[in-house]
Amino acid sequence: MLDFYLVSDSQNLSSKGLTLERIGGIEYEAFVELQAAAIIESWLDYYGKFRWGNELVIRKQQQLRQLPAAAVSPGTRAAFMVLLQQAAQAHCGLLAEGD
Repeated sequence: MLDFYLVSDSQNLSSKGLTLERIGGIEYEAFVELQAAAIIESWLDYYGKFRWGNELVIRKQQQLRQLPAAAVSPGTRAAFMVLLQQAAQAHCGLLAEGD
């Protein structure tokens, strides 16, 4: 599972005592599907760690909305849109961490 956490754009991840709110996750198949649709960058690793700022989250939300229906399965689209919407509404970015 690739877990997603809300993170403020100004938040330093190396701060001591930092606790992040987990808002959900996606399975490997959804990750690959979103990479094929160019929503998730091709160089990112499912088992790694990456961070998107709020502006990039909003841009990805718009890209996902504009994708043809056949580009991504309805389940993947809905699940990922929920993650993006939560971050956008909180004015936060996302931190992804694979396990």
